[in-house]
Amino acid sequence: MDDSETPEDGRETTGERFSSFTKRNFVLVAVFFLSNLLTAVSTLVTAVTVLGESQKDWRAAEYRKLRELRAGYTLEKFQKELGPPVFRTPLEPGSALVRNVYRPREQYWVETISNKNNATVTYAVTTCDPTFRPEFFFNEQRVVLNETTLSEVLPAPEQRAASLKIFFGGTGSSPNLVFIVYGGGGGTNYRQFAWGLNDVCPTWHAKTPGYDPQSSWGEWYQEHRPAEDPPGHSFLAGQLDERATDIMAESVVNTYAETAFAEDMLTYYPTQIGVSRLIVQ
Repeated sequence: MDDSETPEDGRETTGERFSSFTKRNFVLVAVFFLSNLLTAVSTLVTAVTVLGESQKDWRAAEYRKLRELRAGYTLEKFQKELGPPVFRTPLEPGSALVRNVYRPREQYWVETISNKNNATVTYAVTTCDPTFRPEFFFNEQRVVLNETTLSEVLPAPEQRAASLKIFFGGTGSSPNLVFIVYGGGGGTNYRQFAWGLNDVCPTWHAKTPGYDPQSSWGEWYQEHRPAEDPPGHSFLAGQLDERATDIMAESVVNTYAETAFAEDMLTYYPTQIGVSRLIVQ
């Protein structure tokens, strides 16, 4: 017999008894409903919180990993921390030096150049994600990618010992780059360091919203380019004009690089410093 049918003896069906119960116990039903609603909301809030914490956790772990890697470490050390390289090419045809490019996460690139002994002679990190901000330290200086500007790393007296490396090729196969290169003497333990703008990132960010560092540097370079126009020409940072100094103060860096002991940055990076757009794109 269906519950919807009334028994011949006049007794209530199951459905009728439930309906009568809910009418008599409206408050109980309401409490039951609210309890389930609160449970669902609590579950959602917990899930969102866990997701947020997991995002923080992976970033913190990546920042620590990148900060603790150093030029001079073996390739095995880099592979242990970053996994196998996604690109591996000779630095030059026939050269024993090898360019190793890693992409542990979509937020950043790592490049090392290694010698025949599998020791790294350079280490460079590039990130195009403005929310990804690894920090690096050398001596008493600090570089935070997607936060620090070109001019914020060194105190004014130290900038006189640095150089501005810049090039705008004007063609799709030519790099656009702007870097500060510093060190190499006893004050930096005979290591060299660089921080700047790599064109693997299509957008160069500025400290002031709406400011365009790439166009500003391109215009400045066209006015100051040397007659021979060698790729990656360097200017003494302490002798830059006021306009260049202003652009430096706006240019938020996307790349950090360092050399191993007693190595020269420009020997390995005569043009672009760090990952090459032509290799990875």
